[in-house]
Amino acid sequence: MTRGVATARAAWGGGVLVVSRYLPVPRKMALALGFRHLAQAAAVLRRPEGVVARWGWTIDVTHSVSMLVLAAVSRRWRAAALANAVVAAGWARAARPRGEGGRRPRRRAAPPPEPDPAAHGRRRRRGSAGPARGAPAGPGTGPGAR
Repeated sequence: MTRGVATARAAWGGGVLVVSRYLPVPRKMALALGFRHLAQAAAVLRRPEGVVARWGWTIDVTHSVSMLVLAAVSRRWRAAALANAVVAAGWARAARPRGEGGRRPRRRAAPPPEPDPAAHGRRRRRGSAGPARGAPAGPGTGPGAR
């Protein structure tokens, strides 16, 4: 998936460079954006498991948010900024690494502790002496230890 997204990004960046004079934004900005896409694609294609491949999507998120801010403050650039924000969000979604099975990796809570096999089937009476809950049972802590 990473190589496919990087190849598509390279094509997109090249396309932006080719049509930069016809876009409704300053040409220097369009050229900078096109070169940024090409550089990011080249970095991912060169090292598919590198830092750019894993975290490059954050660049797209930052770009999308900055375009939303521009749309909010500038009536002149609003349409172009909103279109650019949508495209950047799409690139961020496509470039974000996926876990096994094509799903996004999730943070999971720590697994519950393993049950103590020595305590299986035995119940502590209320107020009885013995190890604290979760503490390992040691010599002299069993039922006949007194």
